[in-house]
Amino acid sequence: MVWMARAGGRRATGALAGGVVAALFNIVWDGLARQQDWWTYPDTNDVLATLALALSVAFVFGGAAGLAGWRMMRAMGWTGVATFFAGFVGLGVLRDHLLAANTTLLVFGPGPMPQLMGALGYLSLALAVQVTMLVMAGPPRRDSLRAS
Repeated sequence: MVWMARAGGRRATGALAGGVVAALFNIVWDGLARQQDWWTYPDTNDVLATLALALSVAFVFGGAAGLAGWRMMRAMGWTGVATFFAGFVGLGVLRDHLLAANTTLLVFGPGPMPQLMGALGYLSLALAVQVTMLVMAGPPRRDSLRAS
């Protein structure tokens, strides 16, 4: 994704750091969700499986999607911001729905609250990644694109 986004070193490092922050947010959200009976991962009661899920958030939903979002924001301004956050939340909610409907990896609690809180969780992950990149590398249009 670094190559496709043509991100420089500071932006790539910021995306990776943002992914780690997003993974930490994800762990907190999953703990709160378990406590509130919003959702659980019944097949992942061991520490390694939980760590694997957190790392997937760090690299896929964090770093890679964060760089895609940065590129969208850089190219399209506020339209890119809205598109990125809507797409990030939408894909996350869709992924969770498909997991819950087709596997036993994820089980939602009753009512609409679990899905609403899941969407809020994905929004917080997207914000965590972009804010981390903003702090580490500056605004989207500040740094130049790496030569292809």
